[in-house]
This record gives sequence, C-alpha cells and structure tokens, in this order.
Amino acid sequence: MPHQTVRPSGCPIEIVAHRGASIEAPENTLASVELAWQIGADAVEIDVQLSRDGHLAVIHDATLKRTAGVDSKVCDLDMSELRAADVGSWKADKWRGETIAELPQVLATIPTGRRLFVELKGGDDLATHSAIVSALQRDLAEGNRSPTSVVLISFYPALLRSAKQALPDFEAFLVVEQTQALPDADHRVSGTDQWEPSIDEIIDVAQSSKFDGVDLSNTAALTDDAINSIHQANLKSCVWTVNSVDDARRLARAGLVSLTTDDPRAMIAALGASAR
Repeated sequence: MPHQTVRPSGCPIEIVAHRGASIEAPENTLASVELAWQIGADAVEIDVQLSRDGHLAVIHDATLKRTAGVDSKVCDLDMSELRAADVGSWKADKWRGETIAELPQVLATIPTGRRLFVELKGGDDLATHSAIVSALQRDLAEGNRSPTSVVLISFYPALLRSAKQALPDFEAFLVVEQTQALPDADHRVSGTDQWEPSIDEIIDVAQSSKFDGVDLSNTAALTDDAINSIHQANLKSCVWTVNSVDDARRLARAGLVSLTTDDPRAMIAALGASAR
C-alpha cells in the first residue's frame, strides 16, 4: 500500500486555519492562532505587513480601520503603536484586549510537526519588498525556524520571488484569485478560457519563478483536471477559502494537498470522521 501522511487533524487533506480559527476568534491574533492549534489544525495561515520601523506585523488589512477602528495605515505606525491597538473587541467583547502580534510571537507557537503559512503583503514597490524580505530573514533566523515549519505565500509574484531567492529552502506558494472572464463580442466564453488567469498561465508563472506550489481561490475553475495539471507540473496544490464540507470532500478526493478554512473545527470534525 502507498505511504499516507499521518496528519495531526486526522484528515485526508492538510487543514490550514485561515488567519487562525477566525470563525471563532479575532483573525490574525495570538488567540486565534492558539485556538487553531488546540483544535488540531495541521497548519495556520497568517498575514504580515511591514511596520514603519521594519517589523512584520500580523494583520491582513493595510489599515487598522476594520479590526481596530483606527483610521491609520500599518506602514505609518511603529510596532509599539500597533501593539497598543485593540483588535479583539470588534469580534466579541470577550476578546477585548487582543493586540496585533509580531511575526516572531506567532512563529514561537508552532507545534512540532505542524506549519505556518505566512502571507506576505507588500504591493509592487521593490524597496518595500527588500525591507519585507530582510525582516523575514531576521525573524526566521532568530526564531530558529526550520524550512519544514514555514511556508511563504503571496499574491505578488515579484515579492515572492525575492523571498524565495533569499530563503531557497522554504517552500513558496503563489496565491491567485481566479475570476470568470467576460464574454467576447459574440457573447461566448470557451470552456478553457472562461477563467482568468487560466490554470496554464498560473502554472507557467509558478514554474518560471521556481515556486513550489500554487494556492488558488475556491472556484469552479479548480476541477479535477486542473488539480492534475498542477501536480503534473511538479507543483503542490492549495485552495482558499473553503467553508463547505461538500467542497472540501470533493477537493480531497481530487488529490488537493492543502485546504484553507475559516472553520477548522467543523472541517476537522467532518473530514477527520470520514477518514476513520
């Protein structure tokens, strides 16, 4: 019989907690991350933004408006100022006082045998890319994190290439959101061209950039054939964000490697039970 990976979640597919256990706890906080580990997630995904003083702050948005009610940009504040913001009470009063973490704090929580997906936010500014990669190298070195415990992901190919070149032993997955193409003048869209970018285009970018995998949006474009094409290109396959158990079961049967979800507890309960 072929060797099968034994995952902490007990699921047939790697369960990645999106911004931690974000359906239950405030996203991207230490509380959300720790809860995801307690639930049994195989991995946690977080987002990092560069602070004014060169630290990687764990927060999704470019501003603090949505999660802290503060109309300031992350890049305009020092890490000490970011730590002072309350990013918990918007979720529920019991989370009041949860603050913005710095990447090393999250790295320190990773249990043995599990891993952290770090999404690099940084736009297209090359100077910012350099500062992000420098901060990332510093944090990974100081935290003594092995390449097996951290995956680097980003929507920005140039930023991810810089990170991969600086940290070649760490896996790098290109994050892509596929959207349905507009019909042509005859109001037709062919079956192979109805999604932008196409699977073939995504694979071309990933291969030419020497990435290790792709992390695609959860759409009808992610068919069994698309997943097979990704694997035939020697790339790993991930999907975000899946909160439907039916979708998760189909993607697991198709051989997808990793699945990112807001609700790891429900996903593990459903998929782990089906695997037993």
